[in-house]
Amino acid sequence: MKNEKSFAELTKAYAKGNYAQREKFIQSVYIDLLIKEALLKERKRAIKEKIDEAIDNNDKKLFFTLSSELLEIEKQLNA
Repeated sequence: MKNEKSFAELTKAYAKGNYAQREKFIQSVYIDLLIKEALLKERKRAIKEKIDEAIDNNDKKLFFTLSSELLEIEKQLNA
């Protein structure tokens, strides 16, 4: 007779495999979110530096442009 598993054993094996796939998916989503957050924080830091330079150079147009970008990034970080 062949090595056949019962329905319960097959269901358990399928559930375990499905769980592993879900875990991998959740981990990949989490990693993606962490990377995006890190990139946004770095962009925020760089924009703040440029805002300081715009203030030092009395460049109002650049200041307002960068301030708008900074607000958008902060919205994304707080979403």
